[in-house]
Formats: sequence, C-alpha cells, structure tokens
Amino acid sequence: MKLWIIGKRGMLSQALQRACEERDIDFLVTSRKEVDVTDRASLQHQFETLHLTHVVNCSGYTAVDRAEQEKEKAEKLNVHAVETLGRLTKENNVKLVHFSTDYVFDGKESSPYSEDSAAAPLSTYGQTKRLGEEKLQEVNPEACIIRSSWVFGLEGNNFVQTMTHLMKQHESLRVVSDQKGRPTFCEDLAHAALDLLDHQGIYHFANEGEATWLEFAEEILKLLKETGVEVKCEKIDPISSQEYAAPATRPAFSVLKTDKYEKAAKKTARHWQECLKEYFERVEC
Repeated sequence: MKLWIIGKRGMLSQALQRACEERDIDFLVTSRKEVDVTDRASLQHQFETLHLTHVVNCSGYTAVDRAEQEKEKAEKLNVHAVETLGRLTKENNVKLVHFSTDYVFDGKESSPYSEDSAAAPLSTYGQTKRLGEEKLQEVNPEACIIRSSWVFGLEGNNFVQTMTHLMKQHESLRVVSDQKGRPTFCEDLAHAALDLLDHQGIYHFANEGEATWLEFAEEILKLLKETGVEVKCEKIDPISSQEYAAPATRPAFSVLKTDKYEKAAKKTARHWQECLKEYFERVEC
C-alpha cells in the first residue's frame, strides 16, 4: 500500500499523518505549493511517478461564510478539483477517499440523517460540497466519500480553539443554541478514513452524542476550569442563529447517522465529550 495525502498542514491532514504512522502505513503528503490540486497536469505527474494505491483528499475550500462572496474559489476546490481527482484515480486504478460535510443537508429533519437522506444545502459552501460529491460519483463510482460534522482538531482554526481563546479574554460569551449536530475529533475521523480505504460510496462519520453549539461551548468551559486553565468567562448566554446573523445559513439540525460506518468498520465511535477531554490533554492552552 502507498497512500498519498493531499494537503499537508490542515488539521485533518496532520491527524491522518499520525494515524498512518500508528498503523505503519506507507504514505507521502504534499502541500498546495508542491502539488496544485486545481492543476490537472500537476496531478497527472504525481500519478505517473508515484505508483500509488490510495489517495486521501484533505484539500478543499472550508471557509463557510467567506464562500458566500467567493463562490468561484469554492467551486474550483470543492467541485472542479474533486472531479479531476476522481477521473485520474479512476484512470490509474487508484482508490480515492474524499471528505464532505453535514452542510449538504437543510436541517429540516428531526431524526439523524443517513447516507441516503435527500441533500438540500442552504449555503454556497454546502452547495459546492454536494456538487463535488455528485461529480465524483459520476466519474468514479468506486470512490469513498466521508461526510462529517463540527470537526475540531489539535491544529488549525476550529470551534474549540476559538472558544478557548475567547474564554480567556471575555467574562461572558454568546453562543448559538438552536443548531444541533455531532462534534467530531480529527484524530477519530482520520482513523475512520483509514478504516474505509477500500470501501466505496458515501459514509457518515461523527463522534457519538448530539449537542448544540451552546452545549459544546459549555463543555469546553467546564474542562478548561477543571484542567486549571485561567479563564475570564463566567457565563455563556444562548442566542439564536438569527441573532448571530452569519453570512452563510447553517442547518438547524445536522445530526449524522453513523450505523453504516460502524457496521463496515466493526467499531463504534467514541463520545465527543471523551474526545474533548483528550484534546485538552494533548493541547497546551
């Protein structure tokens, strides 16, 4: 097995590199400067010279709010590059794992979304990710697509890092309380991707347990205090999505059903609260 990880410095890529090392999987990783995923010739050269068996695509446009003003940039990375990767992996008989998002759903359901649930994205980001899924399945039906949600990791910008910073600076915060999902730890998502290397179709992966952003933030504050980190924050007030007024509309309910993954991998996901504890054990705050 020889695995190529596209995207070097993102939190998911770094988690995946650690997971490969733990499992003794031979891999190489490239940055955007080394290989431009929007350049077919650059990608083609990699396939011709590296003799790969698997590709895991950790690249993509993930700035949810900024995508509302940068639709072309989002499409370039989330649609066109994904379609090109799909074609090249198919042509070269290489397995492809690609990541997508819970934001492909409109949040109008009241029970967890399965892989077969109808997609109806509300934002430009969600629309580009869904179109990327569709293009990939058209050109390479053997590819594996992993949808995840509310991802946080040891590196990079994410909700836990942001909340930790704000809780050190402010006595009170306001956090959205009317959106519900399943937080996902990058380390666990990386291992799930390795579990699914030779599978095809769409799979959902998220850590066990539902939460609102408010509940997520409250658990972060609790753990920061328990671990002795100095914080100013003493209260978190709930606000609605309408009050928060983000440029991109998020689904109110985007809880992912993960039974399909659990059956394929023969394992169950850890609870997100357990993962959050591990995060604070491993990150210096």
